[in-house]
Amino acid sequence: MRTAVFVACALLAAPGLAQDTGARMTQERLHAIIAETAQDVRVQGNAVAFRLGETQLISISDPKADRMRIIAAVKPVEEAKPEELLASLYANFHTVLDARYAVSNGVILAAYLHPLSPLTREQIVSAMHQVAAARESFGSAFSGGGPAFGGSR
Repeated sequence: MRTAVFVACALLAAPGLAQDTGARMTQERLHAIIAETAQDVRVQGNAVAFRLGETQLISISDPKADRMRIIAAVKPVEEAKPEELLASLYANFHTVLDARYAVSNGVILAAYLHPLSPLTREQIVSAMHQVAAARESFGSAFSGGGPAFGGSR
């Protein structure tokens, strides 16, 4: 019985797996999409610094690891109130969508992390806007710019 259920599920899922998702994302395509979308774009190796509105962001990609990040510095951890840190954890689950708040080297970041190759242009542009919105709304709405998912704090 279990085998029949597994085979039925696999057959139902197969058409979705066979769909052509287009060309795989590369570091060069990622950089080009950022250049088309953002302002003040500066590429240096695997990193791209850019501005989206008033927000300064950085994209870092590693094709060998098939990973990418878009980040924006929010503030030093030592300047954050304890309630802001707790609110950012709630936001990671409810309101910043695919972006996240993170801490690295003593700095709070708004961040989007994803495998590089399966990304689409739309996902990259959305990620840029979500990170910018998360950075700008830290301390107030803690939002990725779209509707909240799930409950509230």
